[in-house]
Amino acid sequence: MKLTSQQYAQALMEVIGETNPKDHDKVLENFVRILAQNGDLGKHEEIEREFRKLKLSGEGIKEAEVTLAKEVEINHTIVNELNQAVGGKLEIRKKVDESLIGGVVVRVDDTLIDASIKTQLNKLNQSLKS
Repeated sequence: MKLTSQQYAQALMEVIGETNPKDHDKVLENFVRILAQNGDLGKHEEIEREFRKLKLSGEGIKEAEVTLAKEVEINHTIVNELNQAVGGKLEIRKKVDESLIGGVVVRVDDTLIDASIKTQLNKLNQSLKS
C-alpha cells in the first residue's frame, strides 16, 4: 500500500511528538530509510510541505500564499486584514508571477481571492465576447 505525502507527514508528526528531542535525528534517519525502502524519496518536498502545514495548524496558524506581479514588500495593514478575514493568524508565503501584470492573488486553504489585473482583463474580454 502506497502512503500519501500527508500520511507520511502525519506519521512523522506523531512520532516526533512522542519522542525525546535528543532522539529526533535518529527518528529522521529511520524515516528517510523507510522512504527509501518504499521508493518514496522523491516525495520529500511534498512531505515537508504537509509536515509544515500540520505544525502550523497545531499552533493555530494558517498558511497564506500571496502571489504578486513583482517583488514588493507586503503592507502590514494587508496582513492584519487577512488575519481578521480568516479569524486567526497567518504565515505569509510570497510568490512572484509576472503574468499577473498587477494586483494580487491570495490563497488560504481552499479559499482563493484573485484580484489580479490578468483576471480582470480576462473577465472583461469574456464579457465583450458575450
